[in-house]
Amino acid sequence: MNIKERLQAVQSRTNNFYQENKNKVLYIGIALLIAMGSVVYWFNFYLPDQEKEASTKFSQIFHYFMTDSFDIVLKGDKTKRISSAVDIADNYSYTPKGKEAALIVGLSYMKKNEFKKALDYLNKFNAAEDDFLKPAVMGAKANCYSGLGETEKAAGLFEEAAELGDNEFTSSSYYKKAAIHFEMAKDYSSALKCYQILESKYSSTQDGSDAEKFIYRLKGLLGDLNE
Repeated sequence: MNIKERLQAVQSRTNNFYQENKNKVLYIGIALLIAMGSVVYWFNFYLPDQEKEASTKFSQIFHYFMTDSFDIVLKGDKTKRISSAVDIADNYSYTPKGKEAALIVGLSYMKKNEFKKALDYLNKFNAAEDDFLKPAVMGAKANCYSGLGETEKAAGLFEEAAELGDNEFTSSSYYKKAAIHFEMAKDYSSALKCYQILESKYSSTQDGSDAEKFIYRLKGLLGDLNE
C-alpha cells in the first residue's frame, strides 16, 4: 500500500468514525466550548468583580482590626452595614482580599484565645510569596499551638519562624520562644541550640544578652559543663 492509499484509508476510517459517533463528537465539542467560555468569564469578569467587592468590604473592617476591635472584626456591625472579616474570608476565599481577611480573622481569634478557630483561618492564608509575612504567620501559628498546650509543635514553628525572619528584630524573640518551648517539652538539646544561636547571632538584643545563663543551665542538665 502506497502513501496515497494509506491516506485514503485513514480518511475513510475517520469519516466512518464521525458518521457513527457524530452526536457524541458534537456534544463533546459543545461541552469544550462551554468550558472554555466559563474559564474566560471566570478569570476576566467574575473574579475581578469579586475581588472589587471583597476589597470594598475589607477596607471597612480593617480599621477595626487595627484598633483591636476584634469582636467587630469577627461579627461585623449590622447597624453600619459592615460585613465581618469572617464573612469576607468565607465568601471570597478565592480572592486575594478574601485570603487577607482570613489572616485577620485568624489573628483576631488568637487574640481572643480561641486557638483552634485561629488556626483554621491562619491555615487559609498563604504567605509563601511574602517574605515579611511568612515568619509572622508562622509565629502566630506557634502561639496558637502553645495556647493549646502542644509545646513541641509550638517550639518547632517558633524555630522555623526565626529561621525565616533572620533579623534581630523578630528572630531573637522567636528563638527565645522556641528555646522556652523546647525546654518545656524536655528537648534540652534543641533548646540549647536555640540559645546558642541567640548568643552568637543576636547578642546585641535583650534576648541574646540573656542567653549565656540559659546555656549554662541547659549544659548542666545535659551533663556538658566540661565542654
